[in-house]
Amino acid sequence: MSVSAERSSPALAVGGVAFLGLVGLLIGAVVGLIVISIASAFLPITSDSPLTSALSLVGQGIGLVGVAVVYLRFRDVSWSYLRIRRPTLRDLGWAVIATVGLFAVLAGASFLIDQLGLSATEHSVSQQAESNPALLLPLIPLSVLVTGPAEELLYRGVIQTRLREVFGATPAVAVAALVFSLVHIPAYGATSGLDASLATTLGVLFLLGASLGAAYEHTENLVVPAVAHGVYNAVVFGSNYANAVGLV
Repeated sequence: MSVSAERSSPALAVGGVAFLGLVGLLIGAVVGLIVISIASAFLPITSDSPLTSALSLVGQGIGLVGVAVVYLRFRDVSWSYLRIRRPTLRDLGWAVIATVGLFAVLAGASFLIDQLGLSATEHSVSQQAESNPALLLPLIPLSVLVTGPAEELLYRGVIQTRLREVFGATPAVAVAALVFSLVHIPAYGATSGLDASLATTLGVLFLLGASLGAAYEHTENLVVPAVAHGVYNAVVFGSNYANAVGLV
């Protein structure tokens, strides 16, 4: 099917990006397990060790990037399709603004959740780290080096750009943020299940994803949301570690 034909089918586009989001999640999980399995043949690692959490995250990143690469090859488009370029000082400034904006969104959402008497669930890694805070240490640098770039490559670079071809920028930001939110269900619902607290958390993730999408559309440089996403995650994990060990 030609690109022009794909653009005329909104339902196909939405279904396609939802499929990509799910496949990225599943392949990332599988690659993570494979990486851990290979490493365990040479290293004495356990299921609850920091090395295991690091290898799992690296595997997830490899899977997400792999899905993005396959998509680009399937559609026969170049990397310029993703709007990636060397960041200028202006781009770096917007990355700082976007990062601050993410924390502002989190603070506003947290305040609203408290006022409404709602509750939110934690990431499964943060829950595991309550008994073993060291799990969080490798995730701090890997958030910047792996998670931010890999997730933004697929969910903003590929998925949002594909939706933009069909719907325009604003709807693309919203639908990509929805996909981004929903694929986090396993990470946040692993222990709490599908309850109201998970729905609240997914709502917050939607707002964070939309903020990253808006930064991407405004700057037209994928590096900006990738940096903001990575730094945001790193600060959150660092803060969780500091709280867990009593530094703050």
